[in-house]
Parts: sequence; C-alpha cells; structure tokens
Amino acid sequence: MTGERLDHLGIAVTARLRLRHKQEGDALNDFLWRRDPEIARFDGVMPLTKTFSEYLDYFRRLQCFADPERRMLSLESADGRHIGNIMFYNADSARQSAELGICIALPEYRGAGLGTEAVVAFLGYLWNEFPFRVVYLHTLEWNEAAIRCFEKAGFSTTARVLRGKQWFLRMEVRREWWLLWEQEGRFAPYCGVAAGVALPGATPG
Repeated sequence: MTGERLDHLGIAVTARLRLRHKQEGDALNDFLWRRDPEIARFDGVMPLTKTFSEYLDYFRRLQCFADPERRMLSLESADGRHIGNIMFYNADSARQSAELGICIALPEYRGAGLGTEAVVAFLGYLWNEFPFRVVYLHTLEWNEAAIRCFEKAGFSTTARVLRGKQWFLRMEVRREWWLLWEQEGRFAPYCGVAAGVALPGATPG
C-alpha cells in the first residue's frame, strides 16, 4: 500500500524510515518478494512455490495467532511506500537470544544506508521491548554490502557456517555493548539522512 499512512501500526521512526506492524495489505508484496529469484539468492534460499491463495492463508494465520518466537515488521519509506521487511525469529527464552533477518526488497532503495538505519532502529526496539541479551544473524559470506551494513549496526563475525553448499557468516551483537555504543554516539550517523543521498519520492530540503 503506497502513500497511505498507518500511524497506529508504527513501532519506530527514523529520518527516512518507519518500522510498523504488518497488515493484510502487505501480503501481496511479501508474496512477490519471496518468489523473486534475486531476493532468494541473497537470502540463500529457494524462491517460494506456494500460490498467492496459499500464502495469504499462511499470512492471515500469522496475523491471528502471535508467535512468541518471531515477529516481522514492515519497512516504509518516508513517503509511505512498503519497501521491505525486518524481523526476529528463533527466539530462545532460555538463551535470551533471537535471530535477525532483513530485506530491502526494492532495488531503488538499496545502497543508500537504509539497511543500517533499519537495523539500528530495530535493535533499539528489541532491547527496549524484549529480554534478549544477544541478537545474531547469518549472511552469505560473499554479500559484502550486507556485512558492512551489519558491522555499522554493531554486529561482529563470530563463526563461518556451511549450510548446504553455501557458506554463511554468523554475526552477533550483545545488548550491554550495543547500549554502551549507543550512549557514545556510535549509531548517530545512521539515525538520519546521510549527506548527499536522495531517495525515490524524497523532496530535497
């Protein structure tokens, strides 16, 4: 859904992004993105093979029955365009940990630092709302842009993991260190608009 503000669903806002709860209007975009071979390649998975009807049933079940082990939010541009998703999953209450995933699905919104901005905002939300002490992720070792994004957001590499025939880097960040870095201003550059960066639909200031 483009241009319609869903303020009652908002979770976090940055200068260029809004993180909000899912709503049914997101289902078609999510379905198309999960069927996209390029997006699947960057996730290290196979494209979705379900029909839209099957996916919509799955989407509605997730909306109706909250799963404490996962939560997905939509990423909106400043003009209200749904451009991707960010989520935690595999939450483990005993280990006080969860895995993070993110997708900037629209190519015209990549390469402008929005991934880092989204991850920083999402981590701030997680530390405030959930008892996680560690957040980790897995990214393909050839995806240098993603690795740089996660490093800027506070993650560091802890292991190299083989899944099928693909190598991933496991990266993680710890709550106490991240909050200390935040107080020191480490993430301040990623909370606003980078100088000289213009985004689709943005009005120059």
